[in-house]
Amino acid sequence: MKESSHFCVTDVFLENEFEEVLMLKRSKKKKILPNLYNGLGGKIDNGETPLQAIQREAKEEAGVTSMENLHYRANLSVKDKFGFWQIYIFYGNIYKKNITIQEVDEGTLEWIPKNNLLDYQLVPDLNNWLPKMFANPNTFQFVKIEYDDKYNLKKIIITPLT
Repeated sequence: MKESSHFCVTDVFLENEFEEVLMLKRSKKKKILPNLYNGLGGKIDNGETPLQAIQREAKEEAGVTSMENLHYRANLSVKDKFGFWQIYIFYGNIYKKNITIQEVDEGTLEWIPKNNLLDYQLVPDLNNWLPKMFANPNTFQFVKIEYDDKYNLKKIIITPLT
């Protein structure tokens, strides 16, 4: 039996008072999904909870020191050519004045109007579950995702938990 790699990751989508969402346009130098938009986040370090990881990542990537109304909203189970990923998705609020838009190692931060997000080149699976997360604030989603070797979306199954 082939041993597969398992990764634990966390992402957060932060909305400001103007109904804009803070997104990270991944660097064109990234090997995986370059130039595509995603939330803030990254791998969970040994000994961290998903919440601790998202707090650390948001601070590292955007200088975020506090988030309001932070909720755990989805769990993504992703299979790709590297292995299996468990991604913990959080959603919260932040004041626009508390973020300095800048370029970081991971890419470039941008505020995008929530209602226009699907007009941007998002990480492919986001097009399916992210609008559902915004539309149903009290629903938790389990999302099973599979990508082919070129990162084309092969399969996505969304199971809401109300």
